[in-house]
Amino acid sequence: MHPLLTNEIWQKFGYKKRPKKGNILTKLFPKYFALYNLITREILTMGLIDTLDGIKKSNKSTDIQLLISIGVIDKFLSTTKHLFDPSLFMENIFSTYTSFTKCERSKLYELFVFRAKDILNNEYFAKFLVGITALLGTPPYTGNFLIKSDYIKEIVDASPVENKLKIDMTKETYYKYGHLISEKIINT
Repeated sequence: MHPLLTNEIWQKFGYKKRPKKGNILTKLFPKYFALYNLITREILTMGLIDTLDGIKKSNKSTDIQLLISIGVIDKFLSTTKHLFDPSLFMENIFSTYTSFTKCERSKLYELFVFRAKDILNNEYFAKFLVGITALLGTPPYTGNFLIKSDYIKEIVDASPVENKLKIDMTKETYYKYGHLISEKIINT
């Protein structure tokens, strides 16, 4: 969540500083806040992908990596459920992660531009294009979006593992996301 709270990220998209909008306004006027909502979703997507990539790089067993990933996603979804639909966000995560692993690094911004073209009007699309290119198109590319996944790897490797997992999601959601995380992220 930290990248969303910094002014620097928002300045790349043409804002003077981080906007402080209420949820009620963004829900009442979705077209007016389309750029704000898209930037929020994409920045959160990038941060979660970097985190999941760091967990995947850790020296823990694949079962432990899966449990840690489920725990992270559960906490993430429970704190952001007021921003967007969790199932659509998770579909976005899985498709972006797949493209992230297969895409040429210099063209990574195209993933986000492709999604934005159907959501934003011409003015907002131009701002988004400039911002995402400034955010991701500046060399050298480090292999991460916003957070160094090697830093996450070090945290996971240094953390003790308990044999319990407390989550808020339902059992069905746990099995669904657990299978998808295992298939599309950890075992790729």
